[in-house]
Amino acid sequence: MIGRLLVCTAGAFLSIGLLIPAVPRYLDGPLGRQPGMVGVSLAVTAAAGVLARPLAGRVADRLGRRAALCAGALLLSGTSLALLAAGELPLFLVLRGVAGAGEALAYVGLATLASDHRRSGAAINHFSVVVNAGLLAGPVIAETLYATWGFAAVWTTAAAAALGSAAVGLTLPKTVVSAAESASGTGRARLYHPSALRPGFAYLASVWGYTAISAFLPLHLGGDSGNLHFLVYGGVLITIRLAGHRLLATTSPARLAVASLLLSGAGTLLLAAWPSPAGTWCAIALIGAGQGLGLPAFLRLAVHDVPAEERGSAVATTTAFFDVGFLSAAVSLGVLADRFGLAAGFAVAGVVSAAGALLFMPVRKGAPLDHSRR
Repeated sequence: MIGRLLVCTAGAFLSIGLLIPAVPRYLDGPLGRQPGMVGVSLAVTAAAGVLARPLAGRVADRLGRRAALCAGALLLSGTSLALLAAGELPLFLVLRGVAGAGEALAYVGLATLASDHRRSGAAINHFSVVVNAGLLAGPVIAETLYATWGFAAVWTTAAAAALGSAAVGLTLPKTVVSAAESASGTGRARLYHPSALRPGFAYLASVWGYTAISAFLPLHLGGDSGNLHFLVYGGVLITIRLAGHRLLATTSPARLAVASLLLSGAGTLLLAAWPSPAGTWCAIALIGAGQGLGLPAFLRLAVHDVPAEERGSAVATTTAFFDVGFLSAAVSLGVLADRFGLAAGFAVAGVVSAAGALLFMPVRKGAPLDHSRR
């Protein structure tokens, strides 16, 4: 099953990655909008994703993981194809909002399937590698498609990739793990899961470091697009997950979470303290390493000791914090950068990321860190 799960993941996140460079260009070009509208589009997609996460968790727990991922992939496919006819801004924004809900459904369904695997630590790590590979490969492919055939080729390729994900998803087990409990009247699916709050807040803190480079690195570089820096960042992240797959699958996820947050925080602080080409490269490497450790650890923490019939809700709760973190960080760092300069924004982002490690401090003197091996 793991092979088909990874194929589904590749299709869904390649579809999402293809739109990363195309959406801003389409807003600036055919729709003739100001650059600020790009932020509005991102906010609409992220907000819809946050609102849809509880529903996605409920669908995964009540109707099955396959239902969630297939519904999400079909929404991604349909909204990408509909962009062919999106000649006006209101329709475009509606489609981006529906796509945000599709991303939430697909992500929760796929991540919960990975957490259900008998070797869940390894499965979650493999899943996270493919997620990032799709998001990194998508923009490169999109640029080639756009240069050769234009926007229509990007939209149709994104639609085809998501449709392929849904088709492969139909071959996966239905996985309605709460069927027995529902039949007896004892099963329940949560809109949010308490066990996911600590890893969720840690994920939010980590995202501040990621947002600092994803949204503001080109400004830090003086107008350079930063493509090579983003490539190195992605390369470090994927190398950490591939080379350290045994470590990520077996080491205490709490310890990995602490390392992730401290590395991300240190890298972001370095951007503020050492504003030079060498400092930027070192910062990118540190943040890439921190982010490489983060997601597998946060997901393992979220589902540890959680009954199978509640894992969809736990995954949905944790991953919702990514969108909340990205939105809050982008707005806050933008205001700080305008008033006090980029260095101040980077410094605050670094402090927030590093402070997330405090979530895993022992609750009493002598209490051990979480040593779960799940």
